[in-house]
Amino acid sequence: MSPRPAPTPRFFFHTRLQARLLLRLTASAAAIGVAASVFAPSALAGGVEKAEHVRVSEEMRKLAQRNAWSAVEAQFQKLIALQTAGEILTVAELGLGIQAAQNLGDITAARSRLSQAIKIEVNPDFQAQLAAIDANYGHVTVAYDARYGADRTIIPAAPPFAPDQRASISIANTAVLSEQDFDGLLPAGDYTVGSTVFVVAAGKDTGSVAITPAEGEGRAFQFGWMGPRASVGVSALVAGELNTHGTAADAGLQATHFGGVGARIGVGVDVGLTDNLGVLAEVGYHDLFGSERIDGEAVTNPDGSTVQGNSIHLGYGWLAGSLRVGKFWAAAGPIWGVGGGSITGADGFCVSNPTDAACVASAGLGEENARFQRLSGKIMAGGAAASVSYALFDVGPFSGAVSLTGGAQTDSYRLYPWGEAGLTFAPITKTD
Repeated sequence: MSPRPAPTPRFFFHTRLQARLLLRLTASAAAIGVAASVFAPSALAGGVEKAEHVRVSEEMRKLAQRNAWSAVEAQFQKLIALQTAGEILTVAELGLGIQAAQNLGDITAARSRLSQAIKIEVNPDFQAQLAAIDANYGHVTVAYDARYGADRTIIPAAPPFAPDQRASISIANTAVLSEQDFDGLLPAGDYTVGSTVFVVAAGKDTGSVAITPAEGEGRAFQFGWMGPRASVGVSALVAGELNTHGTAADAGLQATHFGGVGARIGVGVDVGLTDNLGVLAEVGYHDLFGSERIDGEAVTNPDGSTVQGNSIHLGYGWLAGSLRVGKFWAAAGPIWGVGGGSITGADGFCVSNPTDAACVASAGLGEENARFQRLSGKIMAGGAAASVSYALFDVGPFSGAVSLTGGAQTDSYRLYPWGEAGLTFAPITKTD
């Protein structure tokens, strides 16, 4: 009997189907896992916050039974933090917070919590308490000038008898004596702070009471302004005629007088010692570039070749006293510059006086050669500078002002007068 053919292996079909199902299940499981990883933390976080809410609420209730109101307030602050995370406070919890604030004399907080509770539930007891506060307290902001240096205590003309009212004044003084302003409720009545008198009306907002130093009262020191300073501008500088020291024998051959324009940039510190008077220190760079001239005439090469121009490069330091009146600023003080220069053209003194002792080294130079003589050397020149400015705009803690600055310096051989038009950035006056 011949063997029967083996049946078609249909199980391969089932195996492929199972494989597909397995792949789909695996993908679904992965998706579920990803979703769980995304949503589980938030769900867990909400559960943690809810559990903490229950724990803090129960702890607060137990503390209230022992009249431990400071501890109740501490727990209520935790509930406020949970509220910002999405937890909703109950009327009962708000009621404990109201009791804590009232017993501690924080009537400002008590009123705020009463208003919140009434929005949740129309409670006659809460409404009565709110009405009682409005009948006895008023809102005020007591703001102290930074220069006020006298006693900051808020003193009632007639000290109240009610413990909560006395406690509310004590809370206000705790704030102001720690050099903070007070913004809250005080019992209705007359008050003084130093020489300032103000009245708090029940159920009304007195507004802001500015406590400033009066004549004869203590005044705390404060800088009128303080911070970095920067200036930049276009300048013109002239090296003047040689004086008698410049043509002395030990001076040697000197450059002719010359001038030119350039840039001037400085940075420093500007400090107001009072509201109007201050000092500034600035260091910077000042240069000059000019055409070649001798005795006021332009230098030209007979052969048409280029004649090198004149230049000066100086570093400077300026120390000045300053004055500010509103938007107008002024400053003046000594300045010192150190640098060097390269000039085309010798001074005509040695051309006209070749036998002078100062010109021995250049004897026979001749007028034509003198015109093309290139001289370089160091410059150390001291003098004074002054500036006037007008503030146009503010940028953060700085004021931007247009400035005119000028000065004159000497190296004992000649005078170097200069002027600048530019822009200055300096710290804002604190009283502005």
